[in-house]
Amino acid sequence: MRIAFLTPEYVTESNFDGGLANYLHRVARGMKQRGHDVEIFTRSDQNETVYHEGILVNRVKDNGFIFKCVNRLTRYRFRQTLNILSLSHCLRKSLLKRHRHQHFDIVQASSYLACGLFSTFCRPVPIISRISSYEPLWRKFYSKRLTRQQRFREWLELLALRCSNAVYAPSELLCRVLRENANIEADVLRPPFFIETNNLDESIYKKHLMEKKYLVFFGSIGLLKGGEALARSLPDLLATYPKMFFVFAGKVFGGPENKSMLDYIKDKTGRYSNQIIYLGVLPHYQLYPIVKYSQAVVLPSLIDNLPNTMLEAMALGKVVIGTRGSSFEEFIDDGISGILVEADNSAQLFRAMERVWNMSEEERINIGRVAQQRIASLSPEIACHKLEQYLQQFIRSR
Repeated sequence: MRIAFLTPEYVTESNFDGGLANYLHRVARGMKQRGHDVEIFTRSDQNETVYHEGILVNRVKDNGFIFKCVNRLTRYRFRQTLNILSLSHCLRKSLLKRHRHQHFDIVQASSYLACGLFSTFCRPVPIISRISSYEPLWRKFYSKRLTRQQRFREWLELLALRCSNAVYAPSELLCRVLRENANIEADVLRPPFFIETNNLDESIYKKHLMEKKYLVFFGSIGLLKGGEALARSLPDLLATYPKMFFVFAGKVFGGPENKSMLDYIKDKTGRYSNQIIYLGVLPHYQLYPIVKYSQAVVLPSLIDNLPNTMLEAMALGKVVIGTRGSSFEEFIDDGISGILVEADNSAQLFRAMERVWNMSEEERINIGRVAQQRIASLSPEIACHKLEQYLQQFIRSR
């Protein structure tokens, strides 16, 4: 098969946010290894084609002239909406240009920012949408106002899904949310997963954490990922265990009281904030050693969609503290392959962190081993084979 992936972000770009880009990197590599011809079309700051790990990446500059003109004429009142339409238009233009030279069999578009919307119009091949988030629900947990621009964005993303040949999601949770809230039927298709680098760099670990015992959170540090629950539970935890350190790594988002979430957490921990270590945004080859040597990984998300952070930590054999009702329970059995707590419950989160801190090394290893066995079901041989079968049914029907 010749497969095109449309996305607003990819690992070749300096501003990619993580989950979506890393998923596409893994699935593209997995499908290529199985003999398929894969190309990526991603938003970029320039127009060019590059090869990244043997995969052709079409970097597309978002420079839709008409949308820029309309933006100026409307005095930027519809900036976000027009930017979404411009991105979708430019990706479609690049896709069709490439399709004329070497035909694709099928296109997979990300639901994020409706980047496949224009490609669903007069489509030359089937368009499948993979949904990575449901914006109305995510907005609720981010405490974002429903502005006019936000309403347009949500409408465009749902329109792109409805115009697609099919929609699939990585978690049962998101399929259920789509069905109940948007009357859109979606299939569950688990993502392929593997640790994509063996060349690990322990320099950051050795510089900041050598001989320290710590729990770690990595990913987006904000409201959606349970920042407030951490802010409420960490002061008592760090006071109880003065030799404990809590490590953060990832992009920092806004929090309560007009502070960044990281500053808010540090303020709440007060005199114990010296036990909090922030390492910034790290590439995987530097991040993985920090996860590997931790006592446990803490991911108290309010809502999520089978997050890469969970999969990465479990694949590294770590005990993961996750939350019920946010898709973690689809891979974690409480006390067997990880620990589950109620979302936004700081008391339960405190007890879970205390529990893993006081676990014997043998118990931690046993839970980590079961976690690794659970992740084995996402190997490219299994997950990419299922994706092949899924895509081929639409190619045949066409």
